[in-house]
Amino acid sequence: MAYVRKRGRQLLIVQGTRDSQTGKVGQEILFTIYSKAEAIQILGQNSGGAGLDFRSLLEHQFPDIKFGWPKIMEGIKADLHVLPDLYEYKEARLQSGFRKDLCSFAKQLMLADPQDLISSAGLIQDHSVELDYIADLIRWRLKLCKQERNEWNTDNPFYWRFATQTSQVPPDTEEHVASFYEKGEYERAAVLFRFLIDCFDDYAEGYDYLGLISLETGKLDEAIENFRQTMEVGRKYFPKRMAKSRYWTDLATRSYMRGMRNLAFALNRAGHFDEALDYCEQLEKECGDEFAPASRRVAIYLNTNRWRKAADYAVRLQNINASESLLAGFALYELGSLQDATVCFLHGALNFPRAAKILTGIRTNRPGNHEEARDNNAGLDIRADIHKYLSGPGRRAVRFFKSFLERPEADGLISKIEDVRKRWAEERRTDNREASDLMRQMRTLEFARQEAEKLPESAAVR
Repeated sequence: MAYVRKRGRQLLIVQGTRDSQTGKVGQEILFTIYSKAEAIQILGQNSGGAGLDFRSLLEHQFPDIKFGWPKIMEGIKADLHVLPDLYEYKEARLQSGFRKDLCSFAKQLMLADPQDLISSAGLIQDHSVELDYIADLIRWRLKLCKQERNEWNTDNPFYWRFATQTSQVPPDTEEHVASFYEKGEYERAAVLFRFLIDCFDDYAEGYDYLGLISLETGKLDEAIENFRQTMEVGRKYFPKRMAKSRYWTDLATRSYMRGMRNLAFALNRAGHFDEALDYCEQLEKECGDEFAPASRRVAIYLNTNRWRKAADYAVRLQNINASESLLAGFALYELGSLQDATVCFLHGALNFPRAAKILTGIRTNRPGNHEEARDNNAGLDIRADIHKYLSGPGRRAVRFFKSFLERPEADGLISKIEDVRKRWAEERRTDNREASDLMRQMRTLEFARQEAEKLPESAAVR
């Protein structure tokens, strides 16, 4: 519970904290009030204008702290006399911290002159990615200074909005760095996410991105360690009481759950199947998550030759994510249900034609747009997820489905859906919905079943 205490000629809003190592109780300063004018503004409740409600700003900055505002207001009123009438806020609250850190950074950069010392040149080179990013950030920040003043970007004379910013990575910064990962610039993205982790304490999403980068570059042990770190850091910010149904909708739990999902994903790829299943169960029981664990289990059960369980989970999920139909096809093939296997695989292929070709060893050309890239990546991910199955008993199923896709009837359907998808991409900015409607129809499980029934017996099952 937050409360007010005096410190010289200042009032502090603080909360008691207990050191986990020593057990000693200390105080965390949440906000410092420097003058009577500021205190009167706080007591005025909402008199600061749009976006400047002091209570809302502080609660947003510290969402897990309980503020008993009536007692806090009483404390401010009782000790109002200790405050000076006015205070130089621009220097104390706005400039001092920024300028101190700016000067420290500039000093280090000035001293590390590559012309004077080879060691300085090496130091600059070792941080070239970060420095290049900072240079871009400086140019962007300077450019944005030219924007017009409005009620939403204006602070008050006490700089409350500046002082109550959260200590988390700004969304635009995370989005910018994540764009390097999305473009496949993994080395640069890894350096910058590590940089953000060093800049912002307990940045759980940074570890998650590092894990994803490690996955993409085949460093499974690193990926597993980073996802464990994501969970460990993310768990620190869990609300003490929360219904499982709110876990994924509450931002405070996202990192923890995402880390656990990806950890199960990486453990499966590394062949640690039992541990991966343990985390799937934990996702269900602790977090109330159903879809992600079910999806992970399909791949794990295929890799461990548990065909019935794999088929049951995949069939349950195929109307949620049609790529699961490809895995359902493999599982049903192993169970001897060849007709059902063909229907499921055709359904998956009509939704993810490139993925189906990748899984069956049919060559594909380079993706030409975002939709094709998404399809292609799905195939690469599934192939990595069921690696043990595909390199073992799955080789027979691969030959079966490759032969099926190469039949004129199935090949014609795949060519048609790829053509429809291209037309759909061209029509997206028009009022024409012909390609969209046809694609939606061709991607249904019912359509796949009807088309499979039209095929000659020798084409559908052999």
